[in-house]
Amino acid sequence: MSFENLPKGSILYIESTDPLAMDPANNQFVYGGATFTAPGQKYSTAVASRNILAYSDKLNTKFRRVSEHNRSEFSISTNRIERQERMANGFLRKYFVADKKQFSVSWDMLPSFRNESADGAWAAEDLKSFYESTSGKTSFRIRINPGPFDQVLNLEQSGGVLQDDYTYTVIFTSCNFTVVKRGIQAYWNVSITMEEV
Repeated sequence: MSFENLPKGSILYIESTDPLAMDPANNQFVYGGATFTAPGQKYSTAVASRNILAYSDKLNTKFRRVSEHNRSEFSISTNRIERQERMANGFLRKYFVADKKQFSVSWDMLPSFRNESADGAWAAEDLKSFYESTSGKTSFRIRINPGPFDQVLNLEQSGGVLQDDYTYTVIFTSCNFTVVKRGIQAYWNVSITMEEV
């Protein structure tokens, strides 16, 4: 099995450790002190390395790609924080405080594990695990890739102006997981909304 190598990478990256990182030799991951084998396809060490899924990254904090598998549109809206006041002479004054972004995205029929996704990036169980972790209950950083930027040079490396322009500190405002199909591996409908802190 191989994954689709997307030239522009994923649109969403979440900064985190990777608790469900799979060992490519045997398709296993460690969770809660126990070792599990992910159902479905196995992928080779070469494919895992190309898709930045190496098992050695399990404990390192870095920006993790979130799958593009059956992703809907990625909505970015702005919440303008301001106060408007009509003065005695009829003039309208506006006091601008800040613009804060809100990000919404959903997936239909997203596989449970990354070994069944089209691109080998974080799938439903990864997102669920992150949401339920300590990191998902506080603020965390995301990076978006809205244009034709090289994912490795401009988004996944440290430093750089481009990264700063597209990096946001956010919190979850809603997150929904629905199992829509069971079998060798479950498929989920997932929707998340995040708001800039």
